Amino acid sequence: MAAEIKMPQLSDTMYSGKILTWHKKEGDQISRGDILAEVETDKANLEIESFQQGTLLQIKIPAGTSANVGDVIAVVGAPGEKVEASNGAKPAAEDKSEAPAQASQTQIQPRTEASTGNLQLVPPKAAQPAPPASHSDRVKASPLARKIAEQRNIELSNVQGSGPNGRIIKKDLDRAAAPAGEAEPSYTPSPPRAAPSPAAGGSAGSLTPLSKMRETIARRMQESVTQSPHFYVSTSVDMTQAKKLREALKERSEYKGISINHLVIKAVAYGIEKEPRVNNAVKENQLFEPAQINIGVITAIEDGLLIPVIKEANTLSLKDVVFEARAAVERARAGRPNASDLTGGTFSISNMGMFDVESFTAIINPGQGSVLAVSSIKEQPVAVNGQVLIAPIMKVTISVDHRIIDGVMAGNFLKYFKEALETPALLMV
Repeated sequence: MAAEIKMPQLSDTMYSGKILTWHKKEGDQISRGDILAEVETDKANLEIESFQQGTLLQIKIPAGTSANVGDVIAVVGAPGEKVEASNGAKPAAEDKSEAPAQASQTQIQPRTEASTGNLQLVPPKAAQPAPPASHSDRVKASPLARKIAEQRNIELSNVQGSGPNGRIIKKDLDRAAAPAGEAEPSYTPSPPRAAPSPAAGGSAGSLTPLSKMRETIARRMQESVTQSPHFYVSTSVDMTQAKKLREALKERSEYKGISINHLVIKAVAYGIEKEPRVNNAVKENQLFEPAQINIGVITAIEDGLLIPVIKEANTLSLKDVVFEARAAVERARAGRPNASDLTGGTFSISNMGMFDVESFTAIINPGQGSVLAVSSIKEQPVAVNGQVLIAPIMKVTISVDHRIIDGVMAGNFLKYFKEALETPALLMV
């Protein structure tokens, strides 16, 4: 029985994706776990993994074409099995413009979240072969770099990438566009024009289109500050014992790469367990209480931000938190997050400690109710039992959606969060 492969939702903000390249062609044998295609989303270029086994009977969305989440992009079944689009719709390879709107309406049984399903399909039409992916589509490049290359008519296969794993980034295209021997330009010069009059004011400059990711960030942040009334609560944490714990564990192989941020993740999970109301959110004008504690780690990349999510962080041991968080963040920075990395977050952490930041507030990620801003650890004088001592102090601020989370809830969370870091034996439970 043939099964439809649908465009999965690869991040919480994804509504559609563009097939950059197919790694399999019609007639190929497919096994579970095989990478079928690479998709450009608003966050990153991600790979679609097969949860089916059989023959790739038909590619409905060819390379270079976009599809909405849930649209059928391919069909897998037995060798020689006939397929045709349901409800008389044409395969996408025959009519690209109609494919997303005319996806099958037949009921399916999903196998994984927003990914695949089983479906009985009627015979007869032969599958149309998808056009081969262009050379540029197979090249590793950030979404911003692809957009700039298209605007400047640059062939990506001729550009040497300097990003992670040879990925092409914006500065590589700036360098490629510069004449030999010239310095890399820091901006795109505007055409010559008359100097503005003193009354007119202003200065020369240039306009560059926002990348897909920056467009999404702009829209989501505007949505957050206009829909969620932010309320802020801060505290200071003495990190003396937490730093000692990190120093003791970092020499052990199972804690390789342990950082203060890993302790913060574990402390956040502890705090949410004690005060679960900060894990809540507003959805469809109702109170949403998640069944899990899934902590997003806001991660800076070249084009903007990604938020890989540590699922059920409260159930993980500290060493497992270290392993899962390191792997997820490394995949995000390399531009290769897993399909499940960017979905399901219930609470986020924004850590700017590496930038020598004394204090800041963060904007709540839409769909969530709280975010924790973590600043640098700085040595400061503190009063202990009537004496003034120098201690490593870390300031944190929680931003909450004041519609559902009030100061008492935020204060409770910070009390337990602070307790976990100042008595880090609690992190080892």
